[in-house]
Amino acid sequence: MTSVRAGQHLVVKEQALSETANSEMGQREEWNKKNPPTEAIIVKNLKTTELLSRPYRNTKARFYRLGHDIRLQPHVSELPPGTASVNHRHTTEAVIYIVSGHGHTIISWDGVDSERIDWEEGDMFSFPVWMWHQHFNDSSTEVTRYLAVQDTFAIKALGLHQIERFPDSTDG
Repeated sequence: MTSVRAGQHLVVKEQALSETANSEMGQREEWNKKNPPTEAIIVKNLKTTELLSRPYRNTKARFYRLGHDIRLQPHVSELPPGTASVNHRHTTEAVIYIVSGHGHTIISWDGVDSERIDWEEGDMFSFPVWMWHQHFNDSSTEVTRYLAVQDTFAIKALGLHQIERFPDSTDG
């Protein structure tokens, strides 16, 4: 495993975006029906805004539709101390801003040649579409919160939205 440094570039590979074997879309859509995006113009204090349990991803989260956006969908997610999200990939682009806490994310193409991105409060990062990634909270006592801004609404409108779990991931 190599480590990614600030300013370093990642290799981008062409990947097929259809026919996923381990789709997470059913669980996500079921959760979204019970917890539709919060409509707002402004979200005050991402460090304290109330989040909802999202067991299939091992996180808490809240999704937003800000200013009636039709392309971008932000969400705030929280990892409990010492835990990790499921290893997954998606057809949406994602920019991640660390609201609080510290940890790391493991990224890879097809589960090999993984790279580690260490992050802390105030950092922002991204990785290519359809790249495997898993977020880890490195604190044993504090939660980690991050804001992910994705082009989910646009990708859904095009009929290309897909989320897949890494083959050895278990249901959360």
